[in-house]
This record gives sequence, structure tokens and C-alpha cells, in this order.
Amino acid sequence: MTSLRNISVLLSTYNGSRYLNYQLDSLINQTYPDLNILVRDDGSTDSTLEILKAEKAKTKLDVLGNHNNLGVTGSFFELLRHAASTDTEYVAFCDQDDVWLPTKIEAAISALSSFSDTPSLYCSRQEFVDEHLNHLGFSSIPKKMGFGNALFENIAVGCTMVLNRKAVDLLCKQRLPNEVYVHDWWCFLVLSCFGKIIFDDRALIKYRQHSGNAIGASSSYLGILKRKLDRLFNGKLWISEQATVFYSLFADRLSPNDRTLVELLLKAKSSFWHRLVLAFSRNIWRQKFLDNLILRLVILLNRF
Repeated sequence: MTSLRNISVLLSTYNGSRYLNYQLDSLINQTYPDLNILVRDDGSTDSTLEILKAEKAKTKLDVLGNHNNLGVTGSFFELLRHAASTDTEYVAFCDQDDVWLPTKIEAAISALSSFSDTPSLYCSRQEFVDEHLNHLGFSSIPKKMGFGNALFENIAVGCTMVLNRKAVDLLCKQRLPNEVYVHDWWCFLVLSCFGKIIFDDRALIKYRQHSGNAIGASSSYLGILKRKLDRLFNGKLWISEQATVFYSLFADRLSPNDRTLVELLLKAKSSFWHRLVLAFSRNIWRQKFLDNLILRLVILLNRF
């Protein structure tokens, strides 16, 4: 094991009483000992706060006082801002209803320790399980990562993420915007451009699938297709809107090639010619063949 470093686990809860104790137990049972749990409740109306209060009495757990409903992204960004104001060396995002394998944090910090001078993000595969933790399948392993992928797809699931201190400082130096798909995609996008992404092929988290997931995944082909089509036709935010915010915050730091790519994406929203160029560009991609075809189609239809 690497020398011990302080890590803050950022847990956002919302009406999570059914599964919360399982997750808290899996945090307490981590093989990495120097672990602080920072919790923010997002306006629960069940017994979640009572569970947290009882747990606080016996473990190293801190609960932020503001319980206003900010939504998933707002709640995690509030936790991230708070962690950035401390001397923590790593942060990990944590959902309320999963179960972490005991070596999850140890594996992440071991991988990140080689990149202490670079803003770095660790993420991994997940094992999909049902509400009773029965195995359903595994998430896929990305074939090629890069900024051109991160603009159009998130392959870094938040509950697997661990960020080093330089990554936390990079993210929080600018404002953490509301106009993003979700907190984990924003972190992946920024770190893909300005830092290091470490993907662990091992599944070190049991990712529980149930009807109450705030942002779930599906292990079935039909479930995956339904989710993609729903995002295409009923999404609350365009990919181009997220790119617009990214450009407004980081334009002066982009490399010439990355700047050209983002500017092409933004021009494509109002120009069919630029949509053609973007749709046939090899500098953008999604991980799967069908997803790549859909991506080119939605660009031509101006639904991005």
C-alpha cells in the first residue's frame, strides 16, 4: 500500500433509508483506514437523517447543515466545494444505494499516487446488481478515451470516481456550473482536457439497479437503447449547452487543437456546413459502433 493520505468520501443522500446502511457499512469496511465521510442530505422526507445522526455518533462522519433540495448535481457540487476548502488530498463521490468492495479506495489511491503532480481522475467498471445485490452484469471497458469522446459521452461514473487534490483545485478554481448534464460528466470533461484519466478494468463497486435510482444504468440492450433515445428526445440539456459553458470557463487555457474542436461544435449549432464537418470528423467519438452512428445522426439533425 502507498503511504496513507487523507481522503474525503462525498455522499449525497435523498430518501435513501432503504439502502443507506449497506453503503455506510461498505465505507466503514474499506481497507484504506484514513477515510472521512462527508454527507449532504438533499431534502429527505424519510428516515435518512435519523440514520445519519445515529451513524455520526459511532463513525467519522460529518453532515453538512444545509438540507435544501439542490438536485443530484447541485448537491455533489456543494460537497465538492466544501471539500476543496479543507486540506483533504483526495475526494471520492459516493451514491447512497451502492455497495463498495473493501479495496475500492485503496486501489484508487494506489493508482493515483503515481500522478501526484498532475490533476488526475480515477474511475472504474461497475458490477450491475439488482436491489438484493444479485449479479446482473458488468459495465463495458472503454476502447479509447480522450477529449473528443468526453465532449459527447461520459464513461466515468461518479460513484467510481476518486480525484486527487490537483484535480479538486482545477475544478473548483472556476465556478462549478449548474448548466451541466451531471457532476461526474463535468469532472470527466474537464480532466480529459487538462489532466489524466485512469480507468480501472476491475469492478470494485456493486451498482444497485432499482426504480428509485436518481441516475441509473441498465444492463439490458432494450433498457440501454430506451435510455439513449429518452436522452435524445426528452433531455433537459443539450451537449452543446454543456460545451458552451465549458468554453466560457476554459477557452483561454485550451490547446489550439482542443479549442478548434470546441469552436467547431459550437458553430455547428447554427450552421449546416459546420454540422457536416463535425458529423464526419474523426476527432469526436463514442465508445460503441451504434452510438457513433447515432452521434453523427443527432449532429446532422441538430439535436445535440
